[in-house]
Amino acid sequence: MTEEKIVEQAIEWMLRLELPDVTKADRAAFERWCAAEPRHEIAYANLTQSVRQFDVPRQLGATTTVLRATLQQQKDRRKTLRRIAALAGLSVGAGVLVNQVTPILDMNADLRTGTGERQTYTLTDGSIVTLNARSSADRWIDQSRRLIRLAAGELQVQVAPLARRPFLIETAQGSASTLSGTLLLRSVAERTEVVSLQSLANLTTRNGQSRQLQPGQHTWFNRDTVAQVQINRGSENSWVDGYYTAYDAALIDVIAALRPYRRGVIRVDPAVAQLRISGAFPLDDTDHALNALAAALPVAVARFTPYCVTISALA
Repeated sequence: MTEEKIVEQAIEWMLRLELPDVTKADRAAFERWCAAEPRHEIAYANLTQSVRQFDVPRQLGATTTVLRATLQQQKDRRKTLRRIAALAGLSVGAGVLVNQVTPILDMNADLRTGTGERQTYTLTDGSIVTLNARSSADRWIDQSRRLIRLAAGELQVQVAPLARRPFLIETAQGSASTLSGTLLLRSVAERTEVVSLQSLANLTTRNGQSRQLQPGQHTWFNRDTVAQVQINRGSENSWVDGYYTAYDAALIDVIAALRPYRRGVIRVDPAVAQLRISGAFPLDDTDHALNALAAALPVAVARFTPYCVTISALA
């Protein structure tokens, strides 16, 4: 079977499972399809992750119903598939297998991690950088500058103090600089989250807005604005030790922290996405973390395959 045909089938399954009248028989048939061939579950996992990230039906200007109707016409189906692929960077086959472990677009980065990996690097100036899972960054450390450019994911920098030589961390939205101390930066969607642990940091957006961050504070910025500063809770860097610590956090935020540690996708029903929870969840054992969520919240965790997990309200 061609890769294009597999993608078509994956789209049909995605749309069928989102219908309000989906039956147990439908879900059983879907599970059989996923189990029939490894390429099936990989294609579906990649598709659902892309839809979650890019909200494909909305960006195409169509509701799910309209998109389904369009896909039922062979002529328009292929055109729509190409548009989805262009929007989401959708692909299947060997490239996806590699990308589940190390993001393909970041293969040339100086510092990088794959799914479920954390790595610590000591830079030539003595600073220590720890990358969270599925993260990447480039570095420029010499006599004239100390610069890290975070391309994706999250990092912690323990900056070695060097007089009059600030350490700069750049992202797509702006930068943070400090002379010493520890900073965390996380790239999410169209903004950068910044946590100061023991550092006095200067934040500057791409469009020139600036703010100073004191030790023990955190905030976020986009290309135009720096958000209001807040006080740290004290566990913002618990991922360095392999845990995500939640304080009255939304379920969707806990799952966002688990996703870089699990191959495949975790889909969350919007009906339960904002349920609140507190606790420490192990990043290196996502099955244990998912079981803990199921025990603490009124949700059902369904594992169709090791690559396809859905979280929905209890029936």
